[in-house]
Order: sequence, then structure tokens, then C-alpha cells
Amino acid sequence: MKGTLLLFLLFNLSISLQATNYYVSPFGNNSLDGLSTNSAFQTVQKAADVTEAGDTVYLMTGTFLSTTGPVLNIKRSGTPTSYITYKALAGNTPKISAYGSAWNAVTINGSYIVFEGIELIGNNANITYAAALASYNEAAAGGTNWSAYANFNTNGISIGGPNTETRFPHHIVIRNCKVHDFPGGGISSIQADYTTIENNIVYNNAWYMMYAGSGISILTPFNYDRTTGYKNFIRNNICHTNKTTIPWVSLKRLSDGNGIIIDVNQHGYNNQGSTTPDTVNAYTGRTLVENNVSINNGGSGIHTYKADHVDIINNTAYNNGTVVGYPEIFSNSCKDVNIINNIMYARTGADCNSNPKDVTEVYAYNIYFNGNVKKMGANDVVADPKFMNLSIDLALGNFKLQSTSPAFNTGSNVAGQYSLKDIVGVPRPQGTKPDRGAYEAIILGVESLPLQDKTSVFPNPTHNQLFVRLPTQNALFQVEIWDSVGRLMLKQTVNDQTNEVNIKPLSAGLYTVVMYQNGEKAAVHRFVKQ
Repeated sequence: MKGTLLLFLLFNLSISLQATNYYVSPFGNNSLDGLSTNSAFQTVQKAADVTEAGDTVYLMTGTFLSTTGPVLNIKRSGTPTSYITYKALAGNTPKISAYGSAWNAVTINGSYIVFEGIELIGNNANITYAAALASYNEAAAGGTNWSAYANFNTNGISIGGPNTETRFPHHIVIRNCKVHDFPGGGISSIQADYTTIENNIVYNNAWYMMYAGSGISILTPFNYDRTTGYKNFIRNNICHTNKTTIPWVSLKRLSDGNGIIIDVNQHGYNNQGSTTPDTVNAYTGRTLVENNVSINNGGSGIHTYKADHVDIINNTAYNNGTVVGYPEIFSNSCKDVNIINNIMYARTGADCNSNPKDVTEVYAYNIYFNGNVKKMGANDVVADPKFMNLSIDLALGNFKLQSTSPAFNTGSNVAGQYSLKDIVGVPRPQGTKPDRGAYEAIILGVESLPLQDKTSVFPNPTHNQLFVRLPTQNALFQVEIWDSVGRLMLKQTVNDQTNEVNIKPLSAGLYTVVMYQNGEKAAVHRFVKQ
């Protein structure tokens, strides 16, 4: 009898621990159960309010919009072995948008959360500089019309924050998202820990805010534990044209607008203005910034300010500092920062890097070009990196390396000083040493392929349609698509008549197309799905 009762209890416990999938659609109904696409909830918040550890919330095609508060405020937490996940349903293209009196489109104050594959769109297109400046002037003069000010300061994704609801979230993953055109910051993490921001495209943010935002930022992380290894990761992101045009209300001048910033971890959030160091709350963990492409931002491509224990490795920065004149990669008042294997291509006459204020800010194996070099480290060189095609338009720009690039096969190969995979998942090193910058050239794998120059994929970037341009008629080609972490996502046969590749099931992100003819590798191309 006791054994039967135990089996009954274990059976019911296993049922209670099973993960649940919820579905949400702008055309759904919150009075339904949300357990299928045919009974989807209407709002993401409805699903968020019932999730338990291990659950997944699938967003369906359509726009989830709020003008009064966040579209999604995540407060419930997963567990170390069962994260709560929010993601696009395969084949769907959900969008999240917020403006009006909404300060954030998405806020995350729960822990053990994954948020992936979703596009977030701000309201920049409907804001003028004159209106934003007037709002700033009113606030700077002591105004308190916060609901009106929000429209010029709406952020995309805010993890934690300086408000009363902050719960010091930890173990948050933001990946494969597209975050753009928010008047406030793109993706920010404030008073959080164990934050991973990877494989995102973040652009046109921070234009109209009065709080000096950036594309991607980590500010005053807290110590969930006291370990000293890597706890924060910013990797494989593309950040462009994030900038500030409105003064920072605290300083009454323009500031920041960086592509990526690691900001103030030498003390806690409430100690920022103090002259007495807050050693108790100094952050103990390391932050890894790797394989990012950061171009045409108003501030630095990558910036560290009063932030210790940061490794900036294998990044590409081009044409940054367009508003405030910061260097391409800028380490400012930091300790224990390693800047290794990067490419810094400055605006003409601008600064590639900065002169360190501490001997523990280390530069090595970097390439500088077209600007002032304030610090030359070990094995640093000044030379044209020879990108495939220079442009601040991502549809045209190609920051992979030509075969004659001085970045090719010349990076540091010391363990821990180079990224093990590049921005699109190519393993490093392909040759005797890693390449410098975000891209690793495939040795004898692309340039020498027989149809590399006679084939292409278009449009690029793209949304739901991708075509393969082929050199011959009636020939069959086998196509494989691999994601940025090296997973095979689909296979398909194409010819000159049926040359469209079905990418609708893919989430937003960077992908590699490998083409085979008669079983032999013929060409390799890469594309961005938005």
C-alpha cells in the first residue's frame, strides 16, 4: 500500500513539474487557455503572469503594442535547470513596440530567463529633434511631467534598473533579437548579474533620450555570488548608428550613444556620485566582449568606463564617435581590461583608442587605421585591415577580411586571448593563428571554391525571402544553412528555376549558406535575417 501511494505521489509530482508551452497572438483572446495556436492569449503579459520554471511562451506573427507601459514585464523566475523562455514561434515574425507614456517595451526583473528571436521597434520615426529638445529643456528646468517625457526616452529591453521594482535579476539571456529605433537605449542591464547578450542586431537607438543611453549597456552589475570568472557576455552582436542628440540631463551636455558600453562596476548604483570608493559592492566577475561589429555609432564602438575585469577580444569597430568624438574602442578609468585581437578603423583624423590611465589596461595584437593611435601595445600594427567592402550601410558593408589583410592569420593564439568561434560560428583558428577582428577567414574554404565568385544570395539583409543566384542553367545545387553557433538548420535543393530558399522557419540572426554541386563544396555565403 505504501509503495502504491509513493508511486501515485511521484506520478502526480512529475505531472506538476512538466513544462507548459503558451502561445500568444495579437489576434488571440486572454479568456482562452493559451495552450495552442488556436486558443492563444492576446497579450504576452497574460502568459508571463502564469509561467512557471521550464515554460516557454511562443509569440506569433503580429505587433504587440503598448502606449501606457511595457508590453511585457517579466517578474516570475525560472530555475538554474529550467529557464523560462520567450521566443518567436517557428515561421512567425512577432514584433513588440512601445511609445507614449511607456518607458520600456520589455522589462525583465525575473531570473533564469531567455528572450530570443523577436523584433522590437521604437518610435523614432514619429519624433522630431525639436520636440525632444523641448521635453529635455522642460525636465532640466525642474519639470515633472514624466508620462510625457517617457515618449522621448522609451527603451527597448531593460533588465533590472534603478526603480523600486528592481529585483536584482540574474541569469538572463537575450539572443537573436533585432532592437531598433527606440528613442531610449536598445538593450540595457542595470543592477543585474550573469547577463548574456548575443547574436542581436541593435541600431538607431538612444537618439532622443535625456539619459545618455547606448545600443547595448551593462551598468553597475551586482554580485549574485563572489566568483571571479566570466559572468557577463556581450558577443556576436551588430551595433550601428546608435547615438545621442539630446544632452544628458545630469551633465547638461551630450554623452555616450555608444554601440556597446560596460559602465561603472567599481561600486554600486547608489554610490556613483560618491568620492569614497564602495569596495563592498565592487563587482568581482569578469565581462567578455567578443566578436561584435560596431559601426557608425555616435559614441565609441565599444566603451568601458570605471569598469574593471573586462576582456575586449576579436571585435571590429569602424567609423564611430560621430557625435561625441570618442575613440573606436575606449577604456576610460578602468583596471584589469584586456583589449586584444581587435580592429579599430577610425573616422579620418579621429581616435582609434585611448591612452590608458592604469597599467593594467592592456593592448595587444590590435590593428589601427585612419586615425590617431594613443597607445601601441605588444604586436599592435597600424595598417589598412582590408575589409571586403567598406560601408555604413549594412546591406552593402562587408567587414570580412580580404586574403591580403594584415589581420589575416596574425592574432594572438594564447588561450583566453582569442575567441574560439567568430561572429558567424567559424571555429578559430583556421590557420596557424587566429585572425584579428570579428570574422575568421576560412582557409582554402571560400576564396578557392570553384563557384564562389559566380554565386550569391540576395537580398541581404532579408526578412522572409532568400534567393540564390546561380551561374548555370538546369544544374542542381544542394544548399545547407547553418546558424551562428554552428547548428545545421535546413537543407534544400535549388536550381536556376526554383532558386528560393525557405528561410521562414528561421529566427532573426546571422546565417551561413553552404552550396554543393555534385557532392562537392562550391560556394559559401552569409546573410542576415531581420
